[in-house]
Amino acid sequence: MGAKGKEGVEFADDPEKGPAGTGPFSFSPGLVARRGADGRWRLRLQVGKCRWQGRMSHSLSKRPARGSRWAAAALAAAAWLPPLQAQQRTVLPAVCRTLPGNAAVSLPLRWSQGVLQVRVDPALLPAALQGTTITGLRLRRPTFLGEPAYPALQRTLTVRGGFQAQTATALSRDLVANRPAGVAVLFGPAVVAVPARSGPIASTQVGEDLVDLVLQTPLPVVPGTLFLEFEAGDGPLAVGAAHWLDAWWSPNGVDAGHVASLGAGTCTTRSTPTQLLWTTAGPPTTGGTAALRLTGAPPSGLAFLWLGLAPETRPLGPGYVGFGGSLGALAPSLAPCHQWAPMDVLWSGLADAGGNFSQTFTLAATFAANGTRLGLQGGWLDVARPGVPLAASNGQILVVGTVGVANQCASVYFPGTATWSPWLPYQGQMPVLTLLHQ
Repeated sequence: MGAKGKEGVEFADDPEKGPAGTGPFSFSPGLVARRGADGRWRLRLQVGKCRWQGRMSHSLSKRPARGSRWAAAALAAAAWLPPLQAQQRTVLPAVCRTLPGNAAVSLPLRWSQGVLQVRVDPALLPAALQGTTITGLRLRRPTFLGEPAYPALQRTLTVRGGFQAQTATALSRDLVANRPAGVAVLFGPAVVAVPARSGPIASTQVGEDLVDLVLQTPLPVVPGTLFLEFEAGDGPLAVGAAHWLDAWWSPNGVDAGHVASLGAGTCTTRSTPTQLLWTTAGPPTTGGTAALRLTGAPPSGLAFLWLGLAPETRPLGPGYVGFGGSLGALAPSLAPCHQWAPMDVLWSGLADAGGNFSQTFTLAATFAANGTRLGLQGGWLDVARPGVPLAASNGQILVVGTVGVANQCASVYFPGTATWSPWLPYQGQMPVLTLLHQ
């Protein structure tokens, strides 16, 4: 099995720093300035395999103060060295820049051997990416409620890539035929050390990176569909329990809304987490019903749930410490707790005998039009907590109606050494990609 959905359900048919006065003084990675016996400054800059070095045309008439040495060398470097482009970061798909995805995939970490091929149509590639060069690539872990810690891992990885005319909907089960002409090996094969990562905590917004690659062969961005191929090369094929990768999936390529859980529901004095769950069968839609359930409250205890508009961009104000902000501003005992939704609407009531509090409401067009983002969070009266007696749940962020992905990406899985996939390509599915480019 290679992919799983938002609540962690697996799908049976898815694969898815010198002495003072002499230098060297380091001003940035690869930039070193050293003053020689003749008083002249010598500069060296190395980026990757490229090195520039030279000597200033004048000497300093007297030994400057330590701070002045730094300033003189830095100004000289700025005047002499060729300009360097700042590294940019793009997350695909865009909905996952600030929110976790709604699925998870097995390749290239959970499966020890196999290939994942991904196509991303031009419509999902921001205009700012065009004309740049992709120099690095990152993959992150999912943050589903209850997702466990992942141990360290070593995996032999190869990454291939390029651009092609074929779109995501034309991805096939044929590994070789899917590749663009002249597909380049961007990385590897090389053993990659994957660090151990904890599970989601109260402040978790998106997952930590599991894979962080500097491409040995950078990929210039040209017009066309982005093609990436991730190969795990530690055969024979074995399937681990952990090391899923965050992903997006619009089943059958149909555009729809998104529900993203943030935090971990650990802001409680009870041993049971306080969790807010989305219980509507499908994603949020304008005019549809939103159903949520708060769990972990004491039986028959006072519980509440609140809703806020535009939680990510909402300025700080009364009742809102900011998106993901610590509630420690209210009381020191709440420092480990985080707020994910402003309080625009509040519901309250008593939890049932099982400690659950449920609420439903209609996502009316007046406040939940297509593309609108809403924040939801719950809590209960926690009299065991000093200061402010509050327990708070994780947050749920709704993106109503559309995220704009649809069938403009696709993934196909090849287990082991297979070159023909036993599964049809998954339209609307891709791992969440962080592209580093300049």
